[in-house]
Amino acid sequence: MFASHAVKTLPDLSLDLSDPLDWQAGLLRTIQYDLDVTAVATDPVSGLFAVGTARGVVHIYGSPGVESRLKITEPAGLRVKFLQFAVSVLKLLCIDEHDRLHVWDLTSPGRPKLQRITGFGQPVHAIISSPSHTHAFVALADGEIKTYDLLCSRVSPYAIPNQWRIYEKKSLANSLSVTGISGSDVIIDMTIHPRDLNLLFVVHEGGVLVSDLKEHKTVRAFELVLSPGAPGGGGFHAKDILLPRRLQATAIAIHPSGHLLAIGYADGTIGFWALEDEERPLALRTLDSTGDEDLSAVDTSKLEAVLSSPQDHPIEPPREPIFKLAWSGFPNSTDPRGGDTVLTVLGGLAIDSPPGIIALLFPPLQPPPAPTPASPKATGASEILHPETRAAMGKSLIVKDIYTYTTAGPVQDYLLFPRSTPHFGGHYDPAAILAISDSDVPEARISEAFEFPPPSFLDPPESSAQVASSGTESRPGDEVDKEDVLAKELEMTLQAMSVSDEPSNVRLPPSLWTVLGEYLVKVDKHAYETLVRDKLVPVEGQMPFPMKGGVAWSEDLEGHIKLIKFQPRRILITHLRDLSVRFLDVSPHLLVSTGPDSPLSSSFPSPIPRLTIEHTPLLIDRSLGLSNVAVSAKYDPRLLKERIEAVHFAPEALECVTVLRGGAVILHRLDVPTEDGPFGERSLPDEELVSLSHVRPRKGLRYSPVFGVKPHKTRGLVTACALSDIGFLAIAYASGSLLIIDFRGPKIILRRDPNSQASSGFLHRHSEAEPFLSLSWTCCSLSTDQTMRLRLICGAASGATSVYTLAHSAPITWTVTQPPITTDSSTRPIPYGTFVLDARTGVIYRGDRKGFAAVLQTDEAPDPSRKFVFVAAGAKGVRCTLNVNGERIARAEWGTKVGAVQHVEVVEKADSCALVAFTSLGNALIYSLPHLEHIQTIQLPALGSSDPPSTDGSGDFTTHTTFPTPAGSSLRPLLSTELHTLFSHRRTGPYTLPLVDLAYGRGAVPPQPQPVSLGPPSVMGSVLGYIGSLTAASAGEQIDTLPGPDRPVPPPNRVARPAVAHPAPDGGAAAASSEASVSAAAAGMSSGVADLYNRLGTALTERGEMLGDLQQSLDSLEQGSKSMVEQAKRLAAQQGMKSWFGL
Repeated sequence: MFASHAVKTLPDLSLDLSDPLDWQAGLLRTIQYDLDVTAVATDPVSGLFAVGTARGVVHIYGSPGVESRLKITEPAGLRVKFLQFAVSVLKLLCIDEHDRLHVWDLTSPGRPKLQRITGFGQPVHAIISSPSHTHAFVALADGEIKTYDLLCSRVSPYAIPNQWRIYEKKSLANSLSVTGISGSDVIIDMTIHPRDLNLLFVVHEGGVLVSDLKEHKTVRAFELVLSPGAPGGGGFHAKDILLPRRLQATAIAIHPSGHLLAIGYADGTIGFWALEDEERPLALRTLDSTGDEDLSAVDTSKLEAVLSSPQDHPIEPPREPIFKLAWSGFPNSTDPRGGDTVLTVLGGLAIDSPPGIIALLFPPLQPPPAPTPASPKATGASEILHPETRAAMGKSLIVKDIYTYTTAGPVQDYLLFPRSTPHFGGHYDPAAILAISDSDVPEARISEAFEFPPPSFLDPPESSAQVASSGTESRPGDEVDKEDVLAKELEMTLQAMSVSDEPSNVRLPPSLWTVLGEYLVKVDKHAYETLVRDKLVPVEGQMPFPMKGGVAWSEDLEGHIKLIKFQPRRILITHLRDLSVRFLDVSPHLLVSTGPDSPLSSSFPSPIPRLTIEHTPLLIDRSLGLSNVAVSAKYDPRLLKERIEAVHFAPEALECVTVLRGGAVILHRLDVPTEDGPFGERSLPDEELVSLSHVRPRKGLRYSPVFGVKPHKTRGLVTACALSDIGFLAIAYASGSLLIIDFRGPKIILRRDPNSQASSGFLHRHSEAEPFLSLSWTCCSLSTDQTMRLRLICGAASGATSVYTLAHSAPITWTVTQPPITTDSSTRPIPYGTFVLDARTGVIYRGDRKGFAAVLQTDEAPDPSRKFVFVAAGAKGVRCTLNVNGERIARAEWGTKVGAVQHVEVVEKADSCALVAFTSLGNALIYSLPHLEHIQTIQLPALGSSDPPSTDGSGDFTTHTTFPTPAGSSLRPLLSTELHTLFSHRRTGPYTLPLVDLAYGRGAVPPQPQPVSLGPPSVMGSVLGYIGSLTAASAGEQIDTLPGPDRPVPPPNRVARPAVAHPAPDGGAAAASSEASVSAAAAGMSSGVADLYNRLGTALTERGEMLGDLQQSLDSLEQGSKSMVEQAKRLAAQQGMKSWFGL
């Protein structure tokens, strides 16, 4: 076939990209998604948050830009079992699945340093550290508790043997027959008393033991044995109801005052104990218990009724064990004992209940002073608590309110984020709660965060009646200003309406999102500034994630950051499992930093919360017919099976179209002004279209739904969709139908139904019957029509291509000319694989504003010298055609050795362009334009998925790695998103993970909370104190016995930069002065101990130096004596030789 003169004279558009050295693929940054979360931890003093995964990776997050990635090695990829911050020394503790302790020092700028890896020789069941201890307690499988010295990085000689075995031996004299449990000495959990560091609570399966660390003994044992007939969590239908039963302990939490214990059991009950009374609990309840119900008591009448006629009493469903407990206090009272408290419960729900986390609100623990008995026999010798005190403590355990945090799946763990103090087990005054739950994919976890406590637990605003009564009393003759009263009443009503009982969602970092797909978009400077404008404005119903620690900066050793200003701005659009579309800023300009003095001000990627698009309101609304579920208070859209199939974005108009799996297509528009007209659904002339202007987004969100295309059974699913920047949308369906929608209305200007139209011509009839797989908008001329027109190019699997031309007869009236122009193109077209280029400049002509301006210039005569190159890529090859339906310019076949071509892109650089085809085997085939001469094939970095990449036209592209899922699974969440480039020369440096200083801005650890009396503050000498003598000892004094006598001098601790003081969490004005004096005394004692350590260390050093000098002297004497002996031997030998020869 001979080419015409027009084809031969076409310039080479790839002249500046023809050198193979210009192409160099490289990985810029990997965006991790933590779907396999196994452990989480937070440090409120430094403001850091850590996540451990099943792949042996630990991520540390802080303020914007602060991110550090730690890996478990030797071997790599071990699952993280436990994760905890050692707040007192700013270290991170991690236990892997081989039961080794990894200790990272977080105080050194740059990268955290791995200090030590320590093995314990047996499985580790729990690890805990206190903000006032410099030791960590490690519970082992044999029931022993080891201590690890965090300053000297070694296992301390202090250890606690298996106390439960000792306790059981002492309890053998008990003649009561108890149904025991095997392995009752196994340790489940540990916790330290919030106000007395000498008391360690160890949860064994048989019960809870309290160990005094200084005295090396067990001082309390909380073992729950149900009497025969007591229902417990199993109810009266339990088989062993008539036998004594010992419940298996599973979790523990301590009241902030330190006087109450909540112990969870395997039967789903929670036992509330007084610390001063180990004989019997104050109450035993389930989450469904009401009032002062006590399941440890025997109700003979109900027991007899159930045993006599069990068929008349339904069997209670089995309950989950209590997996975790946390008891939170708040600065809501001037009483040192505190005010209302919240107990957070994981577990205890009936098996058939929806998954979630339960929060229980309790009244303050403020019993009155116990009356002084008239004689020692008045209360009985065995009574530890006075009956009135016990009754007052029982009243403080009556639940005031209950709230369930509903989650997407069964909850595996949760984490509370305290506002400032790390004391009280890290549960004091939390601002948020993070829930880690199971997903539909095995081994994958879903992370959700909510406001804590629920707003319904807070004091409600005063009512209008209270406002009226709180004013000055009116006297006879005074006139009441009714307008003021009405205004106050209206203000309070609006305030009550604005306060929602539902907790706000907490915006998680992108690493905790459940992303199902991403889409990379390049935008110009004006569009970028429009998108990121006011991105930190609050959004109704959302809270920021509580991370604020550290500082980060980029390391630019080769001076690449100065070239970032030449890079385009990019947005990564993601769609998530919760049917939301979220925007991430991945522009390289976020990486600009010149050092620690000029740190990063934003994370990479940086979320843009105000651009979030939520589809859950559309599921509840019946306009689109997406939900058949009745709207109720328990309706949860996250449980539906609907998914987002694709997202399309207009980079100039900034409009967004989402395609749902069910066939619905929805248009969202940015910054839609609120209409002042009547609120309600607006009808549209076309039955396929539904107005969604009545579904308004939450206050603060900028994208609003405009209209939607309803799914239709006869049309089938969506096979292709194309969005233009000038207000047109094209949708192709599996039945062969095609809709073209004009946003000016909106209205449908073309309905293509192959079953209702009569077509002429074999090619046209064939194209009418098969669906379109590729749609693209362009503004160009054809070989048969020299006029610039807006056109839609539609490609079918057979290679038949239809070109629809849009014409306007009035400024806002558009029509589609019929019939379409048909031509032949590549078979099995690749989605988004068609391009129209200017034959002289290589500029891509799309359905954008530049092309639209050329279309509107109808007064000018057609320019026959203006030519276009139509590039169409298919599964087998690619071809270039002159003016879409004109002469073929070139054709190229992909071949079979490089893999299947999944995606093509015209890459533009330095006023040149080239065609790049991405294959399933990780190859990139590069061809010149328009003659399709093969330039080279480059091997891309290792790709974690066979899915097509997402490109932006500048040579940068994204791939992703999906989480391992079973075959046939419809849910494929992403494990990571990889940002690559085809031009990595002088590009990769700024994208490396930044250097961090995790100690920057870290405040001082607040002083250890001091013990408080169970009685009122005036009763300081009450006998109802803690166990033993409760002097306000310093933290350092209480741990002197842990290191052992031969503890080496610990290295000096690095000073945090800069220190910020945190207020003490508890205590009112009355106790401020006493606590200050106690703190001062404790500080003095601590400094005295530190001085003693310093003097001992100096003395040991001097002693070592003296011993060293003495050893050197002895060595020199020994060497001298040896020399003298050798010299004597030589002299003797010489004398013997002389006598032998007669000399």
